Amino acid sequence: MPKEYLRRLSDLIVQAQKPVRVLRAINWDPRVHERFFKEGARELPRPEYPPLGFAPKEKLRELRAIRRQIRGRNPVEELLRRRCDEAAALAEMLAARGTKRFYEISRRVYGDPRDRFPDHNVDNLAIARMWASRPRARDEELVHAAEDAGRIIEELCNPLLGGQVKVVVRARLTANAASGATRITLRKGARFSDRQVRALAHHEGLWHVLTSLNGQRQPVLTVLGIGLPRFTESQEGAGILAEFLTGNITDERYIELGERTIAIDMAARGADFLEVYRYLLARFPPEKAALMSERVFRGGLVDGGAPFTKDAAYQRGYCRTFNFLRAALEQRDMDLVRAFLAGKMSVDDAELVRDLVEEGLCVGPVWLPEWFIDVDRLNAMATHSVTMNRFSLPSVTRYYARRRVVRGPREGAGRHRADTEERPSLAGADEGDLGE
Repeated sequence: MPKEYLRRLSDLIVQAQKPVRVLRAINWDPRVHERFFKEGARELPRPEYPPLGFAPKEKLRELRAIRRQIRGRNPVEELLRRRCDEAAALAEMLAARGTKRFYEISRRVYGDPRDRFPDHNVDNLAIARMWASRPRARDEELVHAAEDAGRIIEELCNPLLGGQVKVVVRARLTANAASGATRITLRKGARFSDRQVRALAHHEGLWHVLTSLNGQRQPVLTVLGIGLPRFTESQEGAGILAEFLTGNITDERYIELGERTIAIDMAARGADFLEVYRYLLARFPPEKAALMSERVFRGGLVDGGAPFTKDAAYQRGYCRTFNFLRAALEQRDMDLVRAFLAGKMSVDDAELVRDLVEEGLCVGPVWLPEWFIDVDRLNAMATHSVTMNRFSLPSVTRYYARRRVVRGPREGAGRHRADTEERPSLAGADEGDLGE
């Protein structure tokens, strides 16, 4: 395949998808929440969406015209063809804001809470329920305003990314943070703990921005700068994994991610915004519960049955990316991991990208995340993981429960009762918790 041919097609796709900005098109104006709380949080919110910035029918024609120019059936051209299809699906999805079709296309692009993993008989919802059942964090004091957090994030990211990261603060943001190619945006008024600031640096800057920068360096497949097909799952999952691998995550983070997926599943089964909000209100402060509910219903139907499913990709992405890393380290295949860092892609495409690096159609990464720089620590974490895989946690729990029963009351414990009552089962102990 001539490099000029592939570069031209890749550039056409990059240019065509530019105005198709999903979150910008579906995020709610802050005044929606202001009205919601002013009305006593008893009425369904009434979001209004801005103009798309593109004509959907014309955009579909443009993308289909590019697709027709892809002549071959080899893996690279199939990848470009699928990228055209995904961009077209996103354009259709945005054109269907506020309808059931929005949800149907969202499921096709981002997946569903009940999707099963391709390599295990486990589904997102099982993992989400397990995460949501974990103990709450105790020492997360929110000491940093968004402006202060932004300065710290820049200080952490720029030495590793050549000074290319800029952090800004904006009011119109659903999440506490979001990232573009080189810019990280924090929500005005949000506050962060020390650990959360470091986690944002590794998630938004040293993962999302890093892979954008590496992808933009590609001499031929420039689509790696915007993401290959179904890249969102691995991109978001690896962002959470970066928080874990650098020691900057707590169970509070896992809880929130689990509850997001549970809330999406509730909405898909018919729960409206108020029902989801009240469910989350029992677990989070009112403002956070409302923002999390917005993540579920933005673009879809606030009266239920048609959520936005992007957040359901986090569990699958996290687990699949960690298992991808474990498998690569087990095989001593560091080139495969390097290929995964060379742009935005699914773990399923990393092997193809590694082959393309060898063939000269792609280049390896310049910027490396902190967790990959210290390979010895990464290998040790993988060794710990594969070691513990030899043991069944329910079996270990039963072993210690039996020992407590046999011992009975502690000597000298006076009238303290024996710890012999039935122990609560592991919350969320289903396909995602019992192991293989």
